[in-house]
Amino acid sequence: MHIGRSWGGGGHLEAACPCPLEPCGLVDRDKVVDECDQHSPMACKTMRTGHRPEDCPGVGRDVVVAIGRTETARSTVIDAASMEEAGYVNLFLLDALDDYRAAVEHEAAERIRMFPETPAGHAADWWDAATIPDAIVNEIDPETAS
Repeated sequence: MHIGRSWGGGGHLEAACPCPLEPCGLVDRDKVVDECDQHSPMACKTMRTGHRPEDCPGVGRDVVVAIGRTETARSTVIDAASMEEAGYVNLFLLDALDDYRAAVEHEAAERIRMFPETPAGHAADWWDAATIPDAIVNEIDPETAS
């Protein structure tokens, strides 16, 4: 069974865990590592998504890896900001912000790359090229969906 703690598929919880990821971005229940504090039965945490290996869609791992990169960059920004004194700018913070921006852009690019394999991508009218950008934007940022 491929399992995940993030809603709707692999996400930041899977990206941050030491378990090997399956092509879908989830963790195989039989391959959970002892160091994992998210997927181990001993952690007593709820699994919010999952599917049988034979039903694995096989897409999403790159998005999960990109999410992990974004989360790492975000933590670096927070760490750098916490070192700031009033009236001073730590140049490390500027580098951390640039890395965070690049990580977010990479995550968006991976989501775009995987769009054709998503349910919304399957439902998209690929003959009407004008609808595809809106469909992709809605997939990346559903809060701004019109």
